[in-house]
Amino acid sequence: MTQAQLRVLARTLGVLAFGVCFVLVLDRSTGGSSDRLSSSPLSATKRSMPAPAPARVPAVLDGPSATPGTTSSPFVGMPMVGAVFLSGEGGHPGDHFCTASVVDSPSGDLIATAAHCLEDPANGSTTPASFVFVPGYHDGKEPYGEWTPVKVMIDPHWTANADPDYDIAFAVVQETGHPKARLSDLVGSEAISFNTKLPVVASGIGYPASGDQPIACLNTLKSFQPTQSEFDCSGFADGSSGGPLLTAVAPGTGRGYLVGVIGGYEEGGLTPEVSYAATFTDSVESLYQRAAAVPAGG
Repeated sequence: MTQAQLRVLARTLGVLAFGVCFVLVLDRSTGGSSDRLSSSPLSATKRSMPAPAPARVPAVLDGPSATPGTTSSPFVGMPMVGAVFLSGEGGHPGDHFCTASVVDSPSGDLIATAAHCLEDPANGSTTPASFVFVPGYHDGKEPYGEWTPVKVMIDPHWTANADPDYDIAFAVVQETGHPKARLSDLVGSEAISFNTKLPVVASGIGYPASGDQPIACLNTLKSFQPTQSEFDCSGFADGSSGGPLLTAVAPGTGRGYLVGVIGGYEEGGLTPEVSYAATFTDSVESLYQRAAAVPAGG
């Protein structure tokens, strides 16, 4: 090989070596560090802007077997629906007693449940109970943290005399240890619909206090009284109160339209097979608008 050929070969190898080094440096400054961050836990500073949680819509609500019926099925939960616990020692969850769901709001921190879950005026209690909301709760797991109320909105008609037509409550919540986190950024939220024409096929979800998983059922939501609806399905025992009744649930996201919460007549029903809900009238819409206008942090 001549000296000229050796010089050309040397220059070629030098260019190749430089290119390899450049690629390695670029990978360290971009793709490499991004991969490590995506696999590490979210820090407090990163918590407010994660990707929405994937939905786990149960087969009973979506799939070949998703036909209206009267039998509920347990499942591992959906991010936008969670269990409501009494505030226990240190503000952490105590006993589970109701269900709630995340609904649309500018603050991204609004949940809906039954008013009787938070106040019991029939027994002289007109102060909202202290509670902890755990979205997506199942089998003792808290995949999206613990959320406590900073502002509770209940219609005065319920507070005054427990009028079942106003058995609906909204609450602005914040995450324990992460006050700037937005709940809907973590789990998504449900739309809300008012004065829905009945009958309509609806998805019911609730957390019976006797179990550690939610249940789901697809059936027809029908009129019971002019301002009350009825949902017939087994399994909705104590603890299911406040659970959402949703229409048009999207299989990929779990997002639907909230048209009622288990409550109303007989505070939701006297048996696990028959549940009720107050109709979302203009008065409920007004309450929701006031609650949605509350800024984050109350």
